[in-house]
Amino acid sequence: MGGADDPTVGEALYGMLLIGLAGVVIPALVVLPVIGLGIWAAHRLRARRTR
Repeated sequence: MGGADDPTVGEALYGMLLIGLAGVVIPALVVLPVIGLGIWAAHRLRARRTR
């Protein structure tokens, strides 16, 4: 605290914004395709059973 290399308030808020954004975007990039694959697989299995 109080050192010359301390980040300013703006830099700290910007860093927190980037970390928060990464915390939302990265899991979404993993979870949403998995949900889509699950929906697609369920649809394919149902379509195959009705034939």
